[in-house]
Amino acid sequence: MEQASKECQNCKKDFLIEVDDFAFYEKMKVPTPTWCPECRLVKRLAWRGERSLFKRKCNLCGNDKILLYSPDSPYTVYCYSCWWSEKWDGQSYEKDYNFSKPFFEQFKDLFLKVPRMGIIQQGTNVNSEYTNRASDNKDCYLVFAANKNENCSYGTALWNSKDSMDNYNLRSSELCFDCVDCFGCNRLIYSRECNTCLNSAFLLNCKNCTDCFGCVNLRNKNYCIFNEQYTKEEYKEKIKTLWPKTRAGVEEMHKKMTEFSLKHVVPWMVENHGTDISGNWLEQCKNVKFGFNCEKAEDGKYLFGITDGKDVMDYTYWGQNSELIYECSSIGRQCASVAFSNECWDQLIRAQYCINCHSSSDLFGCVGLRKKQYCILNKQYTKEEYEELVSKIIEHMDKMPYVDSLGREWRYGSTFPLEIHGFAYNESIAQELFPITKEEATKQGYRWAEFSAKNYTITLKAEDVPDSIEGVGEEILKEVVGCAHAGKCNHQCTEAFKITSSDLNFYKKMGIPIPNLCPNCRHFARLAQRTPIKLWHRHCMKEGCTNEFETSYSPDRPEIVYCKTCYQNEVG
Repeated sequence: MEQASKECQNCKKDFLIEVDDFAFYEKMKVPTPTWCPECRLVKRLAWRGERSLFKRKCNLCGNDKILLYSPDSPYTVYCYSCWWSEKWDGQSYEKDYNFSKPFFEQFKDLFLKVPRMGIIQQGTNVNSEYTNRASDNKDCYLVFAANKNENCSYGTALWNSKDSMDNYNLRSSELCFDCVDCFGCNRLIYSRECNTCLNSAFLLNCKNCTDCFGCVNLRNKNYCIFNEQYTKEEYKEKIKTLWPKTRAGVEEMHKKMTEFSLKHVVPWMVENHGTDISGNWLEQCKNVKFGFNCEKAEDGKYLFGITDGKDVMDYTYWGQNSELIYECSSIGRQCASVAFSNECWDQLIRAQYCINCHSSSDLFGCVGLRKKQYCILNKQYTKEEYEELVSKIIEHMDKMPYVDSLGREWRYGSTFPLEIHGFAYNESIAQELFPITKEEATKQGYRWAEFSAKNYTITLKAEDVPDSIEGVGEEILKEVVGCAHAGKCNHQCTEAFKITSSDLNFYKKMGIPIPNLCPNCRHFARLAQRTPIKLWHRHCMKEGCTNEFETSYSPDRPEIVYCKTCYQNEVG
């Protein structure tokens, strides 16, 4: 079958379906998509609530808990222990299928009734109540998508790290601050895309460097400042006056580092040990196209945040030895043959249109089931009854599609209509990676959360926050600090925040100024340092090179972008 062009039902732009795509759709026995790849990605991201936490009562035990859903959400929400307990059974909400109504209308009714999982944590989390999508953490605060960390705070995508603060995508590191995409580092601050660097600051794409400052593309170096080599004694003397001790000094050094980095080449993508890949931030991937933030993924396309996934497409988050996954978000741990589903794990096999279902197989249109088989709308059937009814429902979904408020049709092969999403757009990861305004969200059919007015009194204005950590005492712990953005940004600004004793100790230990931005605004500032989740076709900018590639550096950006061969020849 030849490639085909289709018009996206959402944005109305044309998109291509490649020959290999048809082969995958045939393998999964699903129709071709009606939304373009980017609109599909955004829709999946809008399913993932992560960093918005609320204090509310569990609807089962009645205790105050830190949960994903606001007190005024329309769902029944259970805390972690209640949701996983034997005090309730998802099958008690079973529904008979009604062929006089569209499938999604019936599913929506079930989705609104079955209790929601209020917080997503696994393993043993010690003194880490304010975490979400987290496993086996100890003494962590406001960390998300985080696993096996200790004494870390204000970070996202943290793995096996310790005593670190304000990081994004940090792995196996210690005493790191304001780092993005860094691995195996120690005492590294204000840096990006670095591996095994020690006691350094303001680095970009450096590897195996120690005692370096303001450097780009260095390998196996010591005592370098802005890529210039010094002796140990010279470095220590010069760094005394160069190291910024004030917030204004840090901001000025960031500007200087940006100007310096633009004089150096950048790789077409950040990858390691990849074969036949396109995207960015790929580690040990093979035959992956349009993949971002993936590790050990194979034979996949349109992926984000996948680890150990094989033969998958249109898949965001998780993996862990899963295969044959299509149009899903947050599916993982030995799942297979799953389509159009979200928030399911632990060997979910042969399932479609499921939410919060675990350790089950052969489910269609189910919510909140555990260790079940042959269920439709949470009702139990025999194997023969199940297979016959599923076939009829698929046919019915095409004959009687669900029509949303914008007139879009949702048939078999469509993911859940936006009216069934668990989170408002600005409560989800979609707002972080594809930020839009309330007006734009409403125009596309997404919900938008209006957060309640804050009832605290700011006692320390942003402009009055001490510029240096020197001389700051424990009196700062009593202050309610105003965020410099004052809620006027599009960054889910909390408008105010407090400094904890753990924060203060870390700032003093590392010589870091007190921030004047809230944790959310700091998070968005880190995201802004990364290239977007998009690809452009470009030529290598090395004179004489004719190589072409897909890159997340748009043509109007100022960076000097090299292909893999030219970059390796330049940098080593």
